[in-house]
Amino acid sequence: MPVFLKRLFLLLILLLVAGAGVHYSLYQKPGLFLWSVDYANGKFPGLVRTAEQTTAAAVTAAPDGEKPAPAPAGAPKDDSGSTAAAAAKEVPPVPETPPKDPNEHVLFDGKTLGKWESIAFGGEGSVEVIPEGMIEVDFGAIMTGVKWTGELPAKSNYEINLDARKLDGNDFFCALTFPVKESHATFLCGGWGGGVVGISSVDDLDASENETMNVAGFEKERWYHIRVKVTDAKLEAWIDDKQMVDLELKDRKISLRPGDIELCVPLGLASFQTRAQYKNIVWRNLPVTP
Repeated sequence: MPVFLKRLFLLLILLLVAGAGVHYSLYQKPGLFLWSVDYANGKFPGLVRTAEQTTAAAVTAAPDGEKPAPAPAGAPKDDSGSTAAAAAKEVPPVPETPPKDPNEHVLFDGKTLGKWESIAFGGEGSVEVIPEGMIEVDFGAIMTGVKWTGELPAKSNYEINLDARKLDGNDFFCALTFPVKESHATFLCGGWGGGVVGISSVDDLDASENETMNVAGFEKERWYHIRVKVTDAKLEAWIDDKQMVDLELKDRKISLRPGDIELCVPLGLASFQTRAQYKNIVWRNLPVTP
């Protein structure tokens, strides 16, 4: 026999062995590559293309005429008896959303002015909500600000929290006007040239003249957390973690400084010839203390 025929014969033998091995590894039955041995005619076996199935399916498939093995005792079943369907239904419970605090009222959602509106001081700058979720008031000839047009939850026993910052200018960047029982007051941050902090007015004296006056420096572009707390007995205010006002209300007259600030009632934010921004404005009702 010529050498090339011997090599061809040997290659054919190797190919058949490899094909049989590949088929058995995939389907666990005799065959060659993608074809299986077929004994359907009852006389001579033939090759037919193997139906597509995964190795796992071939391994677990029950022989003809035999029933599948029953599921282990205690295995969960759905109405059709399928343990796989039952397992698919076992979805972990979704964590419950904490209930909303009924005493907390978010007054600015960071998207629109909502119930806030620009105050017509005369010569005021522009007011807009910027994409970063802040109310921005621009320079005005005098004051620029916004006031709340909705109904307030209370006149006493509450606190207001917000963040404010000065972008440019040399006077107050945050004048927060708020109710104190049947009157109103203003917590001033950075007035009289940029450094005075206090309440206007107490016993008809404005923030630069009464006992609540403090002096503080305010950096541009830096956020300051402002908190005002009003109870039946006291008026308190903080900038960041520092308490700036601690005023007993008994026998004290609380009022607004006469002038444009009166346009800020019942609740308002304003600046004086200063560009500023406000965000995270939240009102919280407090329990009445004896």
